[in-house]
Amino acid sequence: MAKLKTAMLEAETAAHLAAIIIDYTHEEMMVVFYELEWEQQARIKDIWKTVS
Repeated sequence: MAKLKTAMLEAETAAHLAAIIIDYTHEEMMVVFYELEWEQQARIKDIWKTVS
């Protein structure tokens, strides 16, 4: 899961996050997401919001 955590933290665009989703299950993504600090979660949410 360390590799997934690193990938999530390094993602800069929604496309990067989407590419990660292909390689991991939803459950794996959520487990790692909830292990992140609040600020890290907020950053990922902000990136993902650019999809809409």
